[in-house]
Amino acid sequence: MKPENLEDFRKLSNIVENDTDLLVQSSKMNFEKNEYKNEIWKYSKNVWKKYKWSKTKNFSSPKYSHNKKMVSYIKSEKINKKDSLNTLCIQSGNSIKNVFETKDSIQSYIWSSNDKYLYVVTKEWDSYFKKVENKEMEPLYLENLPFRFDTRGIIYNRRNHLYKVSIGSSSSSKIVNGDKENFISIGSLVEKGSSLYFTASSYNESGTMLDEKIVKKTGNSLKTIRSEGSWGKLFIFNNDLYGIGLEKRFDWPTNISIFKISDAGKTTMLYQNLDRTITNVKCKDSSMYVLYEDSGKQLLAKGDGVNFENLVNEEVTISDFAIGESTVSVVADTFSKQDEVYKIEDKKLKQISKTNKSFHKKTKSFDCVYKRIDTGKSKIDTWGISVGKNNPTLLSIHGGPAAQYGFTYFDEFQTYAEAGFNVIACNPRGSSGRGHKFLRDVCGNKWGVNDTHDVISAFKGMVKELKITNKNYGIMGGSYGGFMTGWIISHYPKMFKSSIVERALLNWETMVGTSDIGIHFPEMYLLKEFDKNVDLYRKKSPITYANEIITPTLIIHSENDFRCPVEQGEQLFSNLKRRNIDSAMMRFPAESHELSRSGQPVHRRQRFEAIINWHKKHLL
Repeated sequence: MKPENLEDFRKLSNIVENDTDLLVQSSKMNFEKNEYKNEIWKYSKNVWKKYKWSKTKNFSSPKYSHNKKMVSYIKSEKINKKDSLNTLCIQSGNSIKNVFETKDSIQSYIWSSNDKYLYVVTKEWDSYFKKVENKEMEPLYLENLPFRFDTRGIIYNRRNHLYKVSIGSSSSSKIVNGDKENFISIGSLVEKGSSLYFTASSYNESGTMLDEKIVKKTGNSLKTIRSEGSWGKLFIFNNDLYGIGLEKRFDWPTNISIFKISDAGKTTMLYQNLDRTITNVKCKDSSMYVLYEDSGKQLLAKGDGVNFENLVNEEVTISDFAIGESTVSVVADTFSKQDEVYKIEDKKLKQISKTNKSFHKKTKSFDCVYKRIDTGKSKIDTWGISVGKNNPTLLSIHGGPAAQYGFTYFDEFQTYAEAGFNVIACNPRGSSGRGHKFLRDVCGNKWGVNDTHDVISAFKGMVKELKITNKNYGIMGGSYGGFMTGWIISHYPKMFKSSIVERALLNWETMVGTSDIGIHFPEMYLLKEFDKNVDLYRKKSPITYANEIITPTLIIHSENDFRCPVEQGEQLFSNLKRRNIDSAMMRFPAESHELSRSGQPVHRRQRFEAIINWHKKHLL
């Protein structure tokens, strides 16, 4: 694909199913309006039709009521340049009812078990800031850390609230006041009997970190049943409460696992022999359906809480799924094929949608060579796209490091291959999808050592596998991948002729004080508090070795990146320019750490164009 093809494909998500029909959310970019458009599609009687769409409105988050007779969804419409009106709608047959409206954002919602109510989580300014017209110019009086999060912006004066909305009367009441309870966020929400359980975060007593809690609401009573750990999703299975997450926050990096959680806060881990990261769980009757990462794949298994079996074992990434009475439907993609909807039949995927058929007719897709390469110290999952043995080659390094490349359609790889580059990528130690030990094998003094060995060895092995003869190599990566790029071009200064360092972690020392996660993330990986081992933080920072860099380097950063703040890129740019190294810096306004994944469509296209032009300039 080419950069301009970004707006030609659709991403699918939020798939739900009743006894006869499927609903799925479709998202697409629009360069002309520089926005994303969300629609809801319906599959009924083997036919796909648009269910909710508009030129001026977005539709998202479809859900069926428990009795499957009603459908809910969120409708969003801009009312001016800054504000949108967000509406929760209920549809029964051809009848549509707006039951909840707000100019604030709707974070999430669920149906009550009796289908008479919706429980809705909102994010709102506090009472003072609601009255401030020009919020960007208002001084911020800060007493706590963190006061901002990447993609979420300033958080200290915003709180999450929980509303109970009547389907019958469309009346609503605030049943959890985030201002009063000091809830910076309310995450996953489930109903069990007469109680609601939800995850929430609020500042700790010293104001240096957010404590993540699991809270039980019964009547007017709120009770924190667990204040340790890090929790993504709560769910009910066989009338007991379960969660996906970590028992203790500083267990990270490790597998995200499934735990049974008692009202006393006691946790019991399930599937201890799985040793893989869990990404989602949904339940039906006495079965638990588990989505998990495995060596570049994301697969679906069915279990009973003790044993489980894979429902499919293909080289795919399943991103979402829905459970019907007798069928399981999934959204999945492969290395060379964008999102489609499939039914699982006899442990095989049967495609039932043609969402991206026109996109693939218009663009060329490249498949990969996959090999688990023995580096002498590890065995590393590695992927390579060959467009010609005499063509230059790009090494791409993923972020995280607790993430994985794999059998998924990645616009980056496809775009670089279309531009004439061979592409090589791997999952070094520190990546997810290979278990606890593999994830932790970059901690402490191993940081920058084991992972560098794996990346360089896997790259050389795949170059040999693809029989590439052209020695013009480029290297690039974002976030942790930006760290690795900066590290490698300073430690292997003659190996690569072009590099792109994007949204990178380059200086642990300043990261501690400027990143939204700087007060805990560095300690999780370096295993020492900054104040107790400053030398280690400097030793493990690419900026320490920047004087060794001679590779032409483009630095890409976003102005509103709060995860790896722009000062990280500025430090490297300043060093390179002082030493007259061929370098440039590209800064994107009003973008976060997520520019390459969810940034403004025009900026995403411009980023691709800049990357291709830089590598062509130095490698062709």
